Amino acid sequence: MTSTQLIWSLVLNSAVAVLVFCSTLAFFRLGGQGNMKEGGRKALIYFTVDSNLLCALACLALCVWDAAALGRGGGVLVPRWLDLFKFAGSVAVGVTFFTTLCYLLPVTKFDFKLLYAGWNFCLHALCPLAAMGSWAFLERSAPLPFAWTLLGLVPTALYGVLYLWKVIVKKQWKDFYHFNVGGLWYVTVFVMLLLSFGIGAGLWALR
Repeated sequence: MTSTQLIWSLVLNSAVAVLVFCSTLAFFRLGGQGNMKEGGRKALIYFTVDSNLLCALACLALCVWDAAALGRGGGVLVPRWLDLFKFAGSVAVGVTFFTTLCYLLPVTKFDFKLLYAGWNFCLHALCPLAAMGSWAFLERSAPLPFAWTLLGLVPTALYGVLYLWKVIVKKQWKDFYHFNVGGLWYVTVFVMLLLSFGIGAGLWALR
């Protein structure tokens, strides 16, 4: 990575980490907002919050690496483990971004205020775009075999298992994402995994 790439990567990853942690803190200090009504620890039931926290941790780790690499004058590649960590986080927030834009927005009859007001704008749009863009266009590692893009399915799959367990089996959560309308949860599972794979493949292709 060049010094310019490192600087911009540091700026964007720092911004994502700060915005996500501040937005998450707002759930504890101010309560839920928009389509995410739950505050405090209950906010962790939302994939939006979980995916952004995962991505923010990856961004924070990358900030440390960027700063160290800048101190060495650049010209180095991101370690494979860190690159994959950021990739998984970027795919996860990509799922958040596209699900909100292409599914939840029509479902809510294009209620932009519900989905994008306040810190929801950071979690649903700004941070995902910054994370995906920085991974695809700025950060460089050794060539990533396409098979590794399957790692991007892991966050969605893990959350999907939890969501199905809590909503359908235990009935402890409301179907707040409307993923089981008409009992078609199995269709949703396929679509969400396909979306995750598509985002991962798209990021891989852009890089």
